[in-house]
Amino acid sequence: MGSVKLKDIAEVLQVSTVTVSNALAGKKGVSDEVREAVFQTAKEMGYNLAKYEKAKESIKIGVLAPDKYMGIGASFYWALYQQVVYAAAQSKILTMFEILDTESERTNLFPGMVREKTIDGLIVIGWVKKDYIRKLVKISGEIPIVLMDFHIRGIPCGSVMSANYIGMYKMTRYLLERGHRDIAFVGSIQDNENIMDRYFGYRKALLEAGVPEQREWLLEDRDIRSGEVKVSLPERIPTAFVCNSDLAAGKIYDQLKENGYQVPEDVSIVGYDNYLFGHPFAGQLTTYNVDMKQMAEIAVKLLIGKIEGSERWFGTRYVDSVIVERGSVKKLY
Repeated sequence: MGSVKLKDIAEVLQVSTVTVSNALAGKKGVSDEVREAVFQTAKEMGYNLAKYEKAKESIKIGVLAPDKYMGIGASFYWALYQQVVYAAAQSKILTMFEILDTESERTNLFPGMVREKTIDGLIVIGWVKKDYIRKLVKISGEIPIVLMDFHIRGIPCGSVMSANYIGMYKMTRYLLERGHRDIAFVGSIQDNENIMDRYFGYRKALLEAGVPEQREWLLEDRDIRSGEVKVSLPERIPTAFVCNSDLAAGKIYDQLKENGYQVPEDVSIVGYDNYLFGHPFAGQLTTYNVDMKQMAEIAVKLLIGKIEGSERWFGTRYVDSVIVERGSVKKLY
């Protein structure tokens, strides 16, 4: 049998040779289903895909993250960035990284890799001001942008986010099912949409259980201007705290310990993220796992699709996950 040609693949799939060529080249006008079928059939028939794989290897994507989330040392967003780099490397794609400092965000100074057109696509990790993102999308031109862990309505960007509402609903339900009725929510609701969605997940679980919300148990966990995470205990201590992040859960744990409370003997705590690096409470905290690996894989795949022209959808993909049970919750009945 001679070497496999495009027309041979086209005959097997009963499509045109042009469709096969466009699918392999990543051009527009081919559905994801047809594109996948073409690649799979080409591999099975032994077609030489080297030139198409080489083209993908030449793709460079940029990653932009605000400095307030990326301080020196371990953090949730550093871990998320690492997952993006790994997912890109799995597809043999190079990544470039820039930090967005507060002054650049305020004055609309856009990253050099966008201004100089040295990248084919951009992933923005962490919350950035809406006006900055709108202008960034406008000046980026044909460079597609995918947002991670936040989204902004009305702009042509795909987004990948944790299932904030459902995740916090699960965590509050977890406490309710173990007999807790006095449950505080820890999170600055006005800071960003993620925390607000988590708050409404908490509200839904309480409402379903017929448990009234107590305003004194809605606790701020950060300075909205500086981003500094800090918490104070309420005058009346609940039986449980549901925290919008593991970092906030660690702060609550420290405050309770300083005031003579034991976890979970006296008070229960649950978190959100499954990422509390270097804190002694990390191995005890029951939390909602944010599937950073899957989020990164989806974001990279989505961006590649936009670069190649096969992905035209601009909605938000929500990634659900599971509760990680440890030892921070006491069962009341």
